[in-house]
Amino acid sequence: PDAGHIPVSNLYEVFILFMVITALMNLYYAARYQAAKLGAFVYGFMGVLVGFVLWYIFDRGAHEIQPLIPALQSWWMKIHVPANFIGYGAFCMAAMFGVAELLALRGAKWLPDAQAIEEVMYKAIAVGFLFFTIATILGALWAADAWGRYWSWDPKETWAFIVWLNYAIWLHMRLVGGWRGKVLAWWAIICLFVTAFAFIGVNMFLSGLHAYGTL
Repeated sequence: PDAGHIPVSNLYEVFILFMVITALMNLYYAARYQAAKLGAFVYGFMGVLVGFVLWYIFDRGAHEIQPLIPALQSWWMKIHVPANFIGYGAFCMAAMFGVAELLALRGAKWLPDAQAIEEVMYKAIAVGFLFFTIATILGALWAADAWGRYWSWDPKETWAFIVWLNYAIWLHMRLVGGWRGKVLAWWAIICLFVTAFAFIGVNMFLSGLHAYGTL
C-alpha cells in the first residue's frame, strides 16, 4: 500500500502477484468443483516457483516493492495487468490438471475420474482464455493511448498473440473437433511452456517496448 500500486513493476513483484492470484483461483476451483485433490499439483508447482523467487531474492537482491516507472503510471495498468494474470493463473492450473488427468488415465486411484478432471481443466482454460482476451484488448487500447498505435508486433505482443491462438485452437478442438483425453492433457501442459515464454522468456531473451521484468 505504501508504494501506491499492486506488485507489477519488476519480475519479483509480478511473480508474487501471479502466485497470489493462482492460489486464490485454485481455492475457488477446489470448492466449486470438488477438486481439492487437484490442488496438490497446483501447489506443488507453486512450490517450485517459490524456490525460484527465493533464488531471485537472495541472488539478485530484488525483494523490495519499487516505485512505478513513468510508462506504468497509468490507470490502464490497473485493469490490464490483473486481467492478464488471471489468464496466466488459469492456464497454470489447467496445465497441472493436465498432469493429474494423465495420472488418472494411468490408473491413479486417489484422483477423481479422468473425465471429471478434464472438465475442470476445460473450465480453467475457458476462464483463462476469456480474461487473456480481455487483457489483450485492454493492452491494445493502452498502447494506442501511450504510443499512438494499437499493435506494433513488439515481441511481447507477438507472443501474447501466439498464446491466445494456442488456447483458441485448444478450445476449438475440444468444443467443435470433439477431442478428448490424453491429447488435450498433453496440449495443456505444452501450452504452459508457451505461456511461460510469453510471461518471462520474452523479457529474458528478447527486447522491446515491454522490457520491464528482466532477470
